[in-house]
Amino acid sequence: MEDLKRAGAGEICAMFGVECASGDTFTNPTQASKLSMESLQVPEPVISLAVKPVKTDTGSFSKAMGRFTREDPTFRFEVDQDTGDRIISGMGELHLEIYVERMKREYDCPVETGKPRVNYKEHILRKANFEHLLKKQTGGSGQFAGVSGFIEPVGDGSRENVFDNRCTGTNIPSQFYSAIEKGFQEGLREGPLAGCAIEGVRFVGLQGNA
Repeated sequence: MEDLKRAGAGEICAMFGVECASGDTFTNPTQASKLSMESLQVPEPVISLAVKPVKTDTGSFSKAMGRFTREDPTFRFEVDQDTGDRIISGMGELHLEIYVERMKREYDCPVETGKPRVNYKEHILRKANFEHLLKKQTGGSGQFAGVSGFIEPVGDGSRENVFDNRCTGTNIPSQFYSAIEKGFQEGLREGPLAGCAIEGVRFVGLQGNA
């Protein structure tokens, strides 16, 4: 290796101490127009691992992820919003093993690895009517309310949950509609089959009293 003051077209050189990411283009700042090489064509990852730092201090882990994703566009990192798993992805098992070893060696941040948890969801298959009655005696006149309607699949492969209030009149005061919707959303958190979140459901409230 030797020091160079300049490199010409077609020559390959290395620079040290430069803050950059893979794919960045360096040009002469005096040029009238900025130039940029064509961006890299990065393939999609083919394997993923869930990683968990062994030590409680995750500062080193964050630094490692920041550096690795800047220098290698084929290495991906994300946090699963549903399960909370930290997921690293890359081009093969050896590819990820190298980064796991680098975390331990360069950042003193050993990690445990495993398969990412599968984020299962539950769905309903057909329309079903419901009638829910609330009776709660806490002294005095107590609490009483009822609502009826039906639930059905949203359809078209949609994963969205829809609250459709079709109640009319004043049997249910309008200030209680938000409480009904909140109860619907809370009921979607755990399904009856495996305790997984339910999606793709339309709730239709037709009538009730309070």
